[in-house]
Amino acid sequence: MKLHLVRHPQPILDKSYCYGSSDVAVAAETLELCSELVASQLPRGVPICSSPLQRCADLALALAQALGVESIALDSGLQEMHFGSWELRAWDDIAWAEVEAWNRDLAHHAPGGGETLVNVAQRVWEVFDELCLARVSDTIVVCHGGSIRMLRACAAWQAEHGAGAAPDATAFEAIALRAAADRRDIGFGEVLLLEVAEAAQLAG
Repeated sequence: MKLHLVRHPQPILDKSYCYGSSDVAVAAETLELCSELVASQLPRGVPICSSPLQRCADLALALAQALGVESIALDSGLQEMHFGSWELRAWDDIAWAEVEAWNRDLAHHAPGGGETLVNVAQRVWEVFDELCLARVSDTIVVCHGGSIRMLRACAAWQAEHGAGAAPDATAFEAIALRAAADRRDIGFGEVLLLEVAEAAQLAG
C-alpha cells in the first residue's frame, strides 16, 4: 500500500504564530499554484483523504478536480495537534517556562492545556489503521506536518511489531516520541511517499 502524504500549502498566518488545530486559510493564488505543482506528482483516480481544516481540505478538493476524483473523505483524526490556549498566539508571547514544561515531557504534557502527543498518536493511529483495512493500493492523504510525522511513526511501529499487533499505552508513547524525534523539515505542499507492507493491510 502506498500513502501519498501531502502537506498543505503555506497559510496566511506565518510560522511566528502557533496555529495547530486553528482553521487558518490559504491565499487563493497560493492554493492554485500549490495544487498545480502537487497534482503533477500524484496518481490519478485514487482515493483522497484529508484533514477537515481548510488549509488541507481546500487543497484536497482542488486535487480531486485535477486528478479525476469525484469526492474526498474528511477525517478529523488527521488534524494538527490542538495547542489549547497557545492557539493563534505568537510563539514569542508564550512563556518560555510553558514551552520548557512541554519539552520535559513531550509525550504526556498538554501544551496550552490542549492535546498531548500521545492523544495525537492515538487518533492518527485510528486513521492509519482504517487506511490499512481499506486495502487500496494507493491513497492520497492531505494533512499537516505533525500528522505526517505521526503517520510515519505509526507505519514504523507496525513494521517492527507485525500486522497483528495492536498498540497499547506504552506503544502509543513510543509512537509519539518517534514522531517528535522526526526532525526532517516538511515543506508546504511537499509530497512524501509512505509505503506500508502488504501484510499491514490485514491489521485490525
